[in-house]
Amino acid sequence: MCRAAPVEATLSLGRKALLNEGVATAWKLSQQALAEAPDSASAHEFRGEVLFRRGDFAQSESEFKAALKLDANLALAWWGLARVAECSSLHKTAAQYYGRAYELDPKNPRVFLDWALRLHGPQHIQALQKYLSMADPRRDEKDIADLRQHIQLDQALNGRRLLALVSSYQKTEVPLTPLISEATHMRVYGLEVNINGTPLALQLDTGASGILIPHRAADRAGLANLADATFGGFGDNLKSHGGYRGIAERLRIGSVEFHDALINVSNQESVGTADGLIGTDVFSQFLITLDFAAKTLRLDPLPGYQASDEEFHDRVVSADMRNFVPVFRFGHMLLVPTRVNDSREVHFVLDTGSAKTLISYEMAEEASKLKRDDRTRINGISGQVADVYQTGDLFLQFAGFRQKNLGMTAFNMWEQSRRIGTEISGFLGLPILNLFTLTIDYRDGLVNFERTGP
Repeated sequence: MCRAAPVEATLSLGRKALLNEGVATAWKLSQQALAEAPDSASAHEFRGEVLFRRGDFAQSESEFKAALKLDANLALAWWGLARVAECSSLHKTAAQYYGRAYELDPKNPRVFLDWALRLHGPQHIQALQKYLSMADPRRDEKDIADLRQHIQLDQALNGRRLLALVSSYQKTEVPLTPLISEATHMRVYGLEVNINGTPLALQLDTGASGILIPHRAADRAGLANLADATFGGFGDNLKSHGGYRGIAERLRIGSVEFHDALINVSNQESVGTADGLIGTDVFSQFLITLDFAAKTLRLDPLPGYQASDEEFHDRVVSADMRNFVPVFRFGHMLLVPTRVNDSREVHFVLDTGSAKTLISYEMAEEASKLKRDDRTRINGISGQVADVYQTGDLFLQFAGFRQKNLGMTAFNMWEQSRRIGTEISGFLGLPILNLFTLTIDYRDGLVNFERTGP
């Protein structure tokens, strides 16, 4: 009993630090807890949580498994394993682990929320409403507001199936349209999109989710307000932009047509380049190839895909995808294992919408000397990034390639990391990605990088 008291106090401090994004402090306390009680299941579980936040998923999984060897009924260890499985595209396994965690501790708010998010229909809405009574509104004010909007949307949809493919599920090609970014004067790529009969040019962005357009474009397309929404991204404006979510009865891109497409509408006058943004995840039921050299988006049927299949699946790597790189998926974000010079393995977001390849201040400080850069402007949905820095020459290594960069732009990516729950060390932007033909399999969390130049 006396031996347990010090480790419990250490774990309590560590959990508070991690909750408040004191990751470095939480890491030191996790090491201290294991030194105090190496046979403590809770100490191993907490170290797994900190490792997950640091982006070390393999070691995180090992710690959760070590915790379960000591206590097979530790709900948080099952929850931790579920998070690792989910970002590794082992969706069926993740659902089983979340279910086990809920069985063991249904009153834990973190466990309850992740279990509730995987339910369907009225049960899903009822569970999320119950979660609102469990969460601390002072601690999670923004998350609670986002969840209320989520519930409002689910109630408005009333079980309506979204983004239903009505054209043939077959191989097709869509032209990529070169666009010039007004902010950077650099080239990006877009798609000609038709929403309810209204033509729009949208910037194609692997770092975005769904479709986001300004209110004027939504008015032209006749989109009605289905549920309130707020949108955030790069930038130091702490206040998120308001807007709403609407439904497009018809969404057509080349020969591909969807019915009942969810459209995000911002109250901003403009969003990105041209008429808005379209995330590549809109085509997630296809195998997606971005051939920049040929200025073509190719869509191929996924092996074994069935549109009516709502069951969870685990990643399958078929023989013809053996050259694909497993990536970690957090919602729409695809995190590519990357090394900066000869660093430990970190994660960069695949981001064709970025006209620059960007690095986090923390990672840049480890790998290079930094100097303040007051000339470079980085603007996003949340306004301008205030503090920007420039590195010296750096090498990026990913997917078997090594790329020299003559200086990179760095800024604090704390908010991006906090939002998804793991460390983001940078964004692979179009200047690097343009050197490849990219093929993305969202279902299995796989990306192929085929070098197109010398």
